[in-house]
Amino acid sequence: MVRPCDPRQGQCAMRFSVQHQITRPEGADWFDTNVEMDSPLYVDPFLVFDDQEPLWKDAHDDLVGFFDATLDLLSRAQGQRSSMHWTKAHRFLQFREPKEFALGLSMGHPEGSGIGPELAGDMCEGLQFFLDHGRGADDRLLAMMAVLVRGLGVDRISDMVCNIWKARFITYTQAICAELSVPIGDVIVANSGWSTDHYRWTSSTIQLPTSPVFDGAVLLTPHRFLKDIPRVTPEGFWSWAETNENETLRFDLNYDLAESLSRSEKARLGRELAHRAVDLLERYVDEATSDPTAYNVTDDPKGLVRWEEAGREIASASVAPAAPATQADFEQWLTDLALTFKTAVEDNGLWPALWNDGYTQHRAEKIVQVIARTTWIEHCRASNIDVTREADCGRGPVDFKFSRGWEMRGLIEIKLIASSQFTHGADTQLPIYLKGEQAPFGIYLCVGYSDKDFTDERLGLVTDACAAISRRGQVTIAPIFVDARPKPSASKA
Repeated sequence: MVRPCDPRQGQCAMRFSVQHQITRPEGADWFDTNVEMDSPLYVDPFLVFDDQEPLWKDAHDDLVGFFDATLDLLSRAQGQRSSMHWTKAHRFLQFREPKEFALGLSMGHPEGSGIGPELAGDMCEGLQFFLDHGRGADDRLLAMMAVLVRGLGVDRISDMVCNIWKARFITYTQAICAELSVPIGDVIVANSGWSTDHYRWTSSTIQLPTSPVFDGAVLLTPHRFLKDIPRVTPEGFWSWAETNENETLRFDLNYDLAESLSRSEKARLGRELAHRAVDLLERYVDEATSDPTAYNVTDDPKGLVRWEEAGREIASASVAPAAPATQADFEQWLTDLALTFKTAVEDNGLWPALWNDGYTQHRAEKIVQVIARTTWIEHCRASNIDVTREADCGRGPVDFKFSRGWEMRGLIEIKLIASSQFTHGADTQLPIYLKGEQAPFGIYLCVGYSDKDFTDERLGLVTDACAAISRRGQVTIAPIFVDARPKPSASKA
């Protein structure tokens, strides 16, 4: 079992089982969530639709009932945006972040933004579009909305269904706590229920386990409901249509398919196509949602669950740098901190933490970031240095901000060498972040997984960019390259 810790003191992350000092029974179906930081998974409504257990088998009816009620309000508004019915629908579609679940692909702190007035307004427009085209609240509605409405990604879809089904997850969590003697107490739960009588959300005081990082509850989910990647996206719709409906796009809808498109351009065209061809959208959704497979949290092939343990393993193999006393000391401390990660991966045999079990697929950039955070956080605590992940620097979030009081500060940005943004991160992003934070020093930590990542030409692009920026004298950027290519064991070397 992972050793217990207190995330309120900034020491480390921990799981629900560690927080309550319990052993998760073999064969248990609940996901042992990280109670400090969101796990990059989401509740897939289509997996819940297929479930036949008594608690979940009619959850589908709840979801359809919610959107039936919303569509009814919009129908009564008759397209009048100033109507009382439209206003009620708009308010009904505003969802708080269901922080109790600690899920989300962004992997941030459990407290997020939810669905506010602007996105709720766009959802009203999307639902009105489906009304105008004779569509109702069937199984495909949410998935089609994810394509049609800009900003309604998989995280927001998961937020919606977790809110709509929250009463079921409360019952599920209470049963597990009773079975394992997990302590529970009175907690105010926002959006614990909803009513179509007045089209309102309600909050209640409910007996549940409490969160160690915010004033609220923890809710558990069956791992069989969790997915890691969205099934339906605007860019996925466009790619599907290019492959399956080539002639329709070319001749009936007059699209030029010869042009090479970026992901954002495909997303834009996907949303446009959804407005022009609802029947194609329905066929795409039917195909994309036909796979009933959940993410395998036990084997964790992408490292989305056990990144915390991987980071601690790397941390235990490294020595903390001495605490800094000046900005110059701080810059050397930050460099040594980055080198602890590099040394652990390259020389201490911990590169497998950045690969799946068969070493056939490397970890994504966001997983490298959270492993690095777990690696560094103990060293930061020992030196009384604050570390903030994805700090807002005014022009977007930098990966890590380190500071000791107002006098000492620096940034670390992590990038995969194979990324299309590899050079841009060094010559544009990190300098902007440094300026926004008024930090004089930054490290560009670059992780490579293949031989082509480590060509002189590829590395030279960033080395030269960092040197050119440093010569200007306003900020200094130091590139550090981490070789995470698979390596033979010491016995075979």
